[in-house]
Amino acid sequence: MSIESVKFRGRHHSHRAITFLVTGCVCLVAILTLAILSAVFGNVGDLFGILGFAGFVMVILGIVMSVLSMKERDIFIKDSVTGIVINSLATLFYLILYIRGLVI
Repeated sequence: MSIESVKFRGRHHSHRAITFLVTGCVCLVAILTLAILSAVFGNVGDLFGILGFAGFVMVILGIVMSVLSMKERDIFIKDSVTGIVINSLATLFYLILYIRGLVI
């Protein structure tokens, strides 16, 4: 078998994983913002609750899409794994913020 007969596929970064990695980072910043505003103002109202719930849904979608992007062929899985970790941390923080809102 000669070198010319072997074809190497070029690996690439998954666009889906990169998109939801960035989305997870934005949700982490949103969590920080919501936590600070809820600590300062106390009763933050319905708008912040809707924003928090939308962020939580976006993070769950990010986890699912990052897992699906790991199944793609010929990709670097570093982005997918990082997306899963970031979105999982954001999910944990959203749950803590939600439970804190229920207690107060």
